[in-house]
Amino acid sequence: MSLDYLTRAVKMGQRSRRRMRKHGQNMKGDRLWSREEEAVLIAHQGEYDLMSKLLPHRSRAAIASRCQLLGLRRKVHVWTAAELAKLRRLYPVASVQEIEEAFPHSSWTNICQVARYHGFCRAVRSAYRSTGHPALDDVRKRCLEIRWTMKDLDKAARTGCYFQRAGWIGKKINYRALGRAIEALGGVIECRWKE
Repeated sequence: MSLDYLTRAVKMGQRSRRRMRKHGQNMKGDRLWSREEEAVLIAHQGEYDLMSKLLPHRSRAAIASRCQLLGLRRKVHVWTAAELAKLRRLYPVASVQEIEEAFPHSSWTNICQVARYHGFCRAVRSAYRSTGHPALDDVRKRCLEIRWTMKDLDKAARTGCYFQRAGWIGKKINYRALGRAIEALGGVIECRWKE
């Protein structure tokens, strides 16, 4: 490779950088970052919503990219053992609002992800809401007694996702699925006539 080729490439790069500084934009047409804009990023590290408001001409992706180049990162909360013990105690029984108040540093989505990662589960409901159909209500009540979820019922009755997705809402009840569920739960289907 010729040394002349390399010197031409260096000179071309220098010309390009001078042109970008002169026009205030790069080769793609994006505006260059000023020192004032970078000062805003440094002053408000990790607060992307606030930075987006202070720099309305910059997209959120551009702000995140520039923060990454400057070595600025969003503050990440590391869960301590005490917080995990508290989450283990509260997550199964407390309401969503109580849990969010106990962990103000995290969103509900983040709390659910941490709980799922550590194997914490919410307690099974105390009762299902009435559907207005006695046979379906009895099936759901029996599932609650033997601590089955609707997913377990679908698997045992081979009904796909009918009970998980509440397939009876807004539609006619699928009596074939209901019959399979009754048989899977060890029940008997009887025929009674109105008199």
